[in-house]
Amino acid sequence: MQTPNAGGVDIGIRTGDDETITAWEYCMFDAEAAKPPALFVFGDSYADTGNHDKHNPNVSQPWRIPYGQTWPGNPSGRYSDGFVLTDFIARFLNLPAPLPYSQVKEMPATGLDFAYGGSGVFDTYGPAYIPIRTQIEQFESLAQGNPVDYKNSLVLFVYSGNDYAVHFLKYGLTDLPILIPRIIEEIKLLLKRLHKLGFRRFAVTNLEPTGCLPFVRMPSGIMNCIQIDNFLTSMHNDLLSKALATLRTSSSHDAKYILLDQYSTFLEIFSSASDYGFGEDVLKSCCVGASTDTGCGAVDDSGEPLYKVCNDPSKAFFWDGAHPTEAGWKAVTWRFYPLIISLR
Repeated sequence: MQTPNAGGVDIGIRTGDDETITAWEYCMFDAEAAKPPALFVFGDSYADTGNHDKHNPNVSQPWRIPYGQTWPGNPSGRYSDGFVLTDFIARFLNLPAPLPYSQVKEMPATGLDFAYGGSGVFDTYGPAYIPIRTQIEQFESLAQGNPVDYKNSLVLFVYSGNDYAVHFLKYGLTDLPILIPRIIEEIKLLLKRLHKLGFRRFAVTNLEPTGCLPFVRMPSGIMNCIQIDNFLTSMHNDLLSKALATLRTSSSHDAKYILLDQYSTFLEIFSSASDYGFGEDVLKSCCVGASTDTGCGAVDDSGEPLYKVCNDPSKAFFWDGAHPTEAGWKAVTWRFYPLIISLR
């Protein structure tokens, strides 16, 4: 039996013994009585629901076919074939998916998504990639005089490592370990800033196992995860856990900070791929460029696709070189469900 959650999305996960465990069965709750008033999202492409300008060729990838082919059936500005992390978290909270900041002029009562694909805590690939500090400034500007209950709302803070990617492109591994504490300190400062603005409930992601991402592995022809990348990722995650512990103490217990452990969750799914409905080639992308110079969504001068899409995205964990499919996010967020509900 598969049971939908309160938001109407079936989040049942099939296990190895052919039994389906659902998040609904895992944690029953009164959805209407407990839901927070709003969800506010800050971060990058793992959380972006359509902030980038579809007419800017430098950032228009998620607005190109075949993105969005599973849902809503056409590109929606999400870096996936359908739902992303934000959508599932909103459903768990029985809230509508927050609208992208770039598409509104006033603050919706149920929250807003300020995340931009490619963003980091510092400047990354260019001016179109709005850093998280600027996302918070955008929130401050829009929030002036707004009666939304921020104290009981939830902040989803998503960081997937774009600052590290930019550093690696410029300098390789040189001084990368030195950059890690700088990034953690900046994350901590940004969370403190959000706390000062009135927020008290925070869900913060750690880094996914970056050494397992298709775009990291494939240029070298490596089929398994690259351990040095995952080791550096673990350094970031260890420091992040300590930073959140410090914030819990310094906030005099008036705030809740939970860690959404993407690292362990991704690895657990990879190691038991068939239990989650994925194929043996779980580390492969569903949508791949025809060459190393092209990516998912690329076309030639006549508009012909320079990519290929797998037959069934629901059997693939990765959609493109860095981002999960809707099915991938479904499996990941099911593991986060009890934690998210604890913030209600």
